[in-house]
Amino acid sequence: MTQEQKKVIHDIVAEILGLPKNRVIYAYQNAPQITDTFALMRFYAYREEVPTEIVPTGEPGVEKLIAHNNLTLEIQVFTKIGTDLDACVILNNLLNCLDKHTVMSRLDNAGIVIVQHEAVQDISELIDETAFQTRANVDITIRFTPTYLDNVGYIANVKLSGDTGNKLPIDIETE
Repeated sequence: MTQEQKKVIHDIVAEILGLPKNRVIYAYQNAPQITDTFALMRFYAYREEVPTEIVPTGEPGVEKLIAHNNLTLEIQVFTKIGTDLDACVILNNLLNCLDKHTVMSRLDNAGIVIVQHEAVQDISELIDETAFQTRANVDITIRFTPTYLDNVGYIANVKLSGDTGNKLPIDIETE
C-alpha cells in the first residue's frame, strides 16, 4: 500500500469520525499522549491474496505484474476522559459510513476496496481508579492491487550450430 493510499484512508476516517486530521494518528508515532478524543490507525498483516498476475505490455521485454494484496487496518478510538462519548458507538458509525457510495467511490479511485470488517471490540479502561476512558477497536480487511513493470529483456540474437546425431546439421540464426 502506498503512502498516498494510506493518506486517503486516514483523511476519510478523520472526516467520518468528525476529528481533526491531527487527532487521527498512526501507531508507533513518537508524540505526546493526546488528551482529547482521538483515533489510532495501524496497518498490519500484509498478505498476498492470490499469486501475482503477469500480463504483456506490448513492449518487447517488458512485463506488467499485478499483485492482489490484502492487509488488516486496525482502528482504535480513545474518548476524552470525563465525557459521555462511547467509543463503540463512534466506531460502529464509522463502519456504517464506510458503506456510503461517496466513500466507496473515493476509496475505489485510490485503488482500495474494503473487503470486510470484524466486530467492534470494547476495550474500555479504568484510568486513575476514578474515571473510565471508553475505548474500542475494529479490524478492517482492505484489498489493494499494486502494479509493477519488469524489464526482463528479450532475446535479440540466437545462434545455434551442431548436429542432431542423425547427420542433420543444425544452423539457426535469429534476430
